[in-house]
Amino acid sequence: MAAWNFEGDYFTACNCDWGCPCNFNAPPNGGSCRGWGLWQIRKGRFGSTDLADTRFAVYYDFPGLIEHGHGAACAYIDSSASPEQRKALDTIACGKAGGGIFQLFGEQLVTTWLPTRFVPIEFAIEDGVGHVRIGDIGEADSELLGYPDGSTIRPTLELPHGLEYKTALMTNARHWRWRDGSLSAEYENRYGAVASVKFNASGCVG
Repeated sequence: MAAWNFEGDYFTACNCDWGCPCNFNAPPNGGSCRGWGLWQIRKGRFGSTDLADTRFAVYYDFPGLIEHGHGAACAYIDSSASPEQRKALDTIACGKAGGGIFQLFGEQLVTTWLPTRFVPIEFAIEDGVGHVRIGDIGEADSELLGYPDGSTIRPTLELPHGLEYKTALMTNARHWRWRDGSLSAEYENRYGAVASVKFNASGCVG
């Protein structure tokens, strides 16, 4: 398998309350997990393939606790990627090239992978505020958390052992939706997080 690495911006949202109890080895709110992550790569390589300025997302749906598995998932790759980039990103996203959380989910926890989709992906979040879109399938609005008096706060979560990020800004996913056949959900004012991440075949390394 080709050596690979990337650095980029990351956004995630799920059905849990702010902070997401899964980050602390606690059961997800409601007992099941529906969530997704979106990576915008600033620089990176998969073997000889340059991954700079590419984007991909993965949606997961678990009927119970994540560690119990039996999940369904689908990878989404920006349609502007070249054929070589599409192949590389699909390999990473589905856990076929290691990568810590990618491999854990891809090989052990997800039992049903839907065919990878190639759609336009937009990532427009700055300092925790903005919007992301995955074709006509998914989208989310991210905003800073705040108090009833209108003031905003910027809590960060540090997870030295983190599989998806090491440090992230907690945000409010003011509204997020997903519509892709059996992978469908819609929530308001739920957990969101924005981070700068570094990955290689060993997993999240920064």
